[in-house]
Amino acid sequence: MGITIYYAGKAKSPEAFGELLEVLADRAEALHWRLKAVDEDLKGRFYPSWGHGYGYIPSPEEINERGIEFFPKMVKPDCNGYFRLYDHQYANDIREGFGMGMYPKFHLDTHISGIILYPHEKCESLKFIFNTKTLELANYEIHDHDAIYGYNSCWCKTQFAGFKIHVLVCETIRLTEKYIDFSKIKDEAEYFHSQDLMVGIKNFNEMMFNIKEFGRFLNNLGKRYGLSTKSGDEM
Repeated sequence: MGITIYYAGKAKSPEAFGELLEVLADRAEALHWRLKAVDEDLKGRFYPSWGHGYGYIPSPEEINERGIEFFPKMVKPDCNGYFRLYDHQYANDIREGFGMGMYPKFHLDTHISGIILYPHEKCESLKFIFNTKTLELANYEIHDHDAIYGYNSCWCKTQFAGFKIHVLVCETIRLTEKYIDFSKIKDEAEYFHSQDLMVGIKNFNEMMFNIKEFGRFLNNLGKRYGLSTKSGDEM
């Protein structure tokens, strides 16, 4: 919970990728942000994001509008068979597996390289890590048991660091548009595309109010059971 920026895309060329890393390093130095370089081989069992599964039966209109697909053989006690698959290189393999009633298995063998920026202690990291074979932004979660989870976009939650940091993160992403063909940039504060400070501030204030109200509700509920809660800005 909290205002987040989502982004996905692909470096325009190997040369653009190399230039981007230099630009981001200079950006981090200018803003006094910590950074971490990433350059490593990545191998293991791979679990890409399937897409969005539905816990209800979508209407015919929703199925048509959202491109929802129905897989009869995936109908199980915990699954009704309705999915909206993400559009990535694994989509057809996932579609084929679902058609046979099973979750397909993948193995990843690639190399990743890039940079991670740390704008603020209360802000999530801003990742520009790429699969060097495809030049796509790669958001991987690596586990000790040889399992790699891949997500369809990167994200950076900024809310608890404040609106100033949110703007700096947005402008950093905007700076990279010269080097990355973005297929998605979604700013929940609606600042990135509008560049309207008042819109962003309004959304920040409203979201913070809602979070604090929800926190108070949970805290009051927890007191009945001897529990306490913390919101993101208190951690």
